[in-house]
Amino acid sequence: MAEREPRPTGPETDATPAAAELFAADLRRLRRDAGQPSFRTMAKTAGSISHTTLHEAASGTRLPSWPTTRAYVQACGGDEEEWHRRWLATTGHADPAPAAAAADHRSPAHTHTHTDTEARTARRTRPLWTHAVALLIGVLLGAVATLGTLSFRTATAAPPQLQECPAGDGPAAQSAPRLAAHPAALAHPAALARPAAAQAEPPAAAPAWISRPASDQEIVTGTGFVLPITTPVTQGDALIVTLMLTSTCPGAVTVNDSRGDHYETVGDETDTRRHRVLVLASYHTKPLTTADTIQVSYTHASKYHIAVDEFRGVTAVRGSARAHGESGGTAFTTATTPLTCDAGDLLVAAVGTNTGTGPEFGTDWTTLPQLKISSYRLTTAYQIATATAPCAATGQTTAQWGAVLAVFH
Repeated sequence: MAEREPRPTGPETDATPAAAELFAADLRRLRRDAGQPSFRTMAKTAGSISHTTLHEAASGTRLPSWPTTRAYVQACGGDEEEWHRRWLATTGHADPAPAAAAADHRSPAHTHTHTDTEARTARRTRPLWTHAVALLIGVLLGAVATLGTLSFRTATAAPPQLQECPAGDGPAAQSAPRLAAHPAALAHPAALARPAAAQAEPPAAAPAWISRPASDQEIVTGTGFVLPITTPVTQGDALIVTLMLTSTCPGAVTVNDSRGDHYETVGDETDTRRHRVLVLASYHTKPLTTADTIQVSYTHASKYHIAVDEFRGVTAVRGSARAHGESGGTAFTTATTPLTCDAGDLLVAAVGTNTGTGPEFGTDWTTLPQLKISSYRLTTAYQIATATAPCAATGQTTAQWGAVLAVFH
């Protein structure tokens, strides 16, 4: 099929904002169905389009050009012809393919006249249709906003950092479901204290880091992603997930894998700029291969960093601590939350930072590969406790930071 290029005015002038966002949502869905390849990987596959341009295509801020759309679709294994029809429909251009097919069944005397009439009708009705959809969406959003205002009229105004979040995502709206689904997520470390009988039991085997079977970082506004497993995971091992969400909102964060393993939230901290750091874990996992995936969902975020690390000799969480601090300081620490570790415990710390110097742990810690986008970093480290004593994740940084320490045995 020969390519049909857009009119010289360009697609941005033809697509309504609502239509551009719907098109971008379809592009994001195509990428998820393709296994959520990184935009850098997609750019290498496309060859002629940069990863930043491909990211912008899925952002919904404006309709991408057809060459960009084609590169995006090719990198995700989509049907180029089908997506070209979608792109033309979104810009308001009539797709000549249906008219051409119908012309094969008409007499030569009527083909030209009927095709011209249909094209003129399509040019008149397509913009009206897209404007009608945009108007309907605007009316629905206005109704939702009005109901939200009426429902919370007697409450105090939401903090400034929550104004961009969807209605109903305040802490009060989410705390009950999250506590029911993941009791460790909001509990004070004292609530996670080990039973007295367990205090005298030595660990069955010394915990050990095995590998990092999955990781990724992306600048993409959305509510979740699918992460492919790149290194097989041995049955019975534990997977510990460290996650940083940027410009996020309160609400449940869920992690599952394609083998049905459940991941519980054991630590969750949000700083004053809505950067959120979490630690989640799954124990006695099923065997995972490179055909498997991990699915992550959340309320909203503009960027994500995620690392999945495989540990052996870990069967349960013992406790957690969390804290955050502003930029300009010289240290980060979770010591403000009292926590005691036993000899042989595994300590896993996740520190999310923005601007300033990246976090540096002390000599007792082993720092795993850092994930970085621009000035945003997710740093994961671990150590094995050598004695029963107070424990904390402590180090140096001048960046704004949020930290979570999770203790396992």
